[in-house]
Amino acid sequence: MSSDLRGQWQIIGFDGREPLVGRDGKPPILTFDENGYGGYAGCNSFGGQGLVHEGRFYGGFPMSTAMACGPPFDAQETAVQRLLGSAPLIEWTEDDRVALITSTQRLDLHRSGPLPDERSFTPNIPLIGTAWSFGALDGRAIEMPGASSGPTLIVEGDLFALTTPCLTMEGTWNQILASVVELTPVRNTSLTCNTASRGQSEAWAQAMRGTLRYTNGPNGEILLAGGGHWMVGDLIRRGSSDASSLAGRYELESGSTAQHRNNANPAELILNSNAFYLWDGCNRTEGLAIAFERQLFLHGSGITTLANCLPDGDEERMKHIVLSDPRIGRITGGLLLSSPVGTVRLRRIGDAPPGAGGVTTRLSAGMSFTLMGREGGTLAILPGNRFRLTVPCGNTEGRWRAGLGEKDGAVRFGPDRTAAECERTQGARALQNAFLGNLDVVIGPNRDIALFAGRFGAVRARLDP
Repeated sequence: MSSDLRGQWQIIGFDGREPLVGRDGKPPILTFDENGYGGYAGCNSFGGQGLVHEGRFYGGFPMSTAMACGPPFDAQETAVQRLLGSAPLIEWTEDDRVALITSTQRLDLHRSGPLPDERSFTPNIPLIGTAWSFGALDGRAIEMPGASSGPTLIVEGDLFALTTPCLTMEGTWNQILASVVELTPVRNTSLTCNTASRGQSEAWAQAMRGTLRYTNGPNGEILLAGGGHWMVGDLIRRGSSDASSLAGRYELESGSTAQHRNNANPAELILNSNAFYLWDGCNRTEGLAIAFERQLFLHGSGITTLANCLPDGDEERMKHIVLSDPRIGRITGGLLLSSPVGTVRLRRIGDAPPGAGGVTTRLSAGMSFTLMGREGGTLAILPGNRFRLTVPCGNTEGRWRAGLGEKDGAVRFGPDRTAAECERTQGARALQNAFLGNLDVVIGPNRDIALFAGRFGAVRARLDP
């Protein structure tokens, strides 16, 4: 029997009764995908984050259109949304029939079709190097008297810390799958707090442990669930605000012995505010670097030595990971870099030397960039703080401004509107999104290469003469 809830479902029963059909004659419908749910119960369209875990559907608060439909449609809609936000049990009766059940409600569904092809998909954010602020536990908004903020979760290379108004819980963690983490508490530290917040703080400490599944929304929202609990929160945006503290000289931890390296120096990575230098034990590579939202983006200058190296060593593996846009987590005395390619631990051995001379972070009218990557295209910096992004499927124009005083970016791009034709192509849509919001930019000392990086990833480019 199927256990895949993804798809479109018609509501065929609600608490043992036939559901109401909307005034427009449309039957009530629910859809489920990797990120959440959507629906129509006779009145408004609505949707929210959600996921399947441990035989339950864990749903977050819905966003909804705001038509006042009146009784009895509004009551049915409210009841459906309440059930989806109450962690109902999933009971499969046939391959195409399922029931969502709580202690007081039952919703019977019949599969009516697949998900639409044009739906957007938000990949989950690896938790390494992230910080989160939570606003709800088990479907109830947090109310902690006297607290300046709700619970926060900070995840580093090896350790995590949950901070609430009344306690701090610390422990180890492990990313089991792209959407699954395991949190293992080690110790709790009590804090002085309003006694009215004590019970909620302890409830958070109980919920934030064990094997938890999560999903992310397009703006950094998170729904984290497991053990009968579910938590809703938002990513704390740090941009490049802590990039300077990551600068340094790092050596591969537990690398090969000097004998195995023929007495060559250990593999090392040097990071400063806008450049990198990599010695992989055999060759040297250098170029531009941006650490944005705890992800390391590099753009090699093309200058590298070409020694004939031994394959498959620790140093070669380190090079592949460093060059794969890894996420950055702090560990004691160094950094942990992690990407789908693998994980590498680096030990800090000193400060980074001064940055490369001639590197600039300034854009000016008249600059034209040829974008590298599969989609190609160009970026033109126009007079009047305008820009034009040109790709084969269309043009996107807008304004940009220097980001002095911005918390997490050197430049801020604001498109007037995106090219409609490009919204239908995944790669072009991703490229348009890359030039949205706050970005850091670095242009090489020879004014030949450039690197842009922001919350939607990085774009590498050549600066046209």
